[in-house]
Amino acid sequence: MSDWSEYEIDSPELLERIRAVSAPLDAGVREQLHRCLQHEYASPEIRQAAAERLAACGSDDDRRTLLNWLREHRDARTRTAVAAALASCPSEETVCALIDALADSVNTVRNLAERSLLGMLDLVREHGLDRLIALLEHPAPLTRSPAARLLGHVGDRRALGPLLKILETDRQWLARMWAAAALGELGCPEAVPALAHALQHDEKNRVRAAAVEAIGRLKPPDALQWLRIAMQDPDGSVKQKAEEAAGRLHQGPFDDS
Repeated sequence: MSDWSEYEIDSPELLERIRAVSAPLDAGVREQLHRCLQHEYASPEIRQAAAERLAACGSDDDRRTLLNWLREHRDARTRTAVAAALASCPSEETVCALIDALADSVNTVRNLAERSLLGMLDLVREHGLDRLIALLEHPAPLTRSPAARLLGHVGDRRALGPLLKILETDRQWLARMWAAAALGELGCPEAVPALAHALQHDEKNRVRAAAVEAIGRLKPPDALQWLRIAMQDPDGSVKQKAEEAAGRLHQGPFDDS
């Protein structure tokens, strides 16, 4: 049975030993990786390396253990390491667990879960769309926001109605901002009226700026009309976004003549 007890739990030597682990894992190595990932005094680097070795070199049972820990482990540092490590294990089950982690109480867990999901968007589109749309109803704006961002990247028009609802009715500006950005990514011209209303009337400058960028991305026939209105915005950042978007509307291929 492997014994790494001679190493300090945060030592460079132990980190090197963990990174050298390769498949298949014997019972002793698996036990030591579990210990390093969950140890109270393990450094973030040790935890991350242990999680990555279990994800990449372990068995299906090891990966199921990581999924359970992402959902249930009491230590947020362990959940954080697992959320990042699962990027190397794309599957339906992984997608579902990472989407659930967008509702974690700890910001770093949510951020790393979102980052891992961005690397498996095809699977998210296939298996996670309904879960993401459901999260737009979550009471925490820091959960609604990454759900909106991911829906924009996924690009499925089934998210159009739920994202419009967020933009038009959500009381938290951060959720409205990311819904506006996602609507621009989604590419649906039906979003233009709501975005035009937001760029004129939303109380938060960053929401208005996101709506401007979204209209610039969608390029509806009346885009310049709305961008000119945004150029009169009292906030300098909104005006700048409108000017940049208007400039891009006129960009085209070079004409040698």
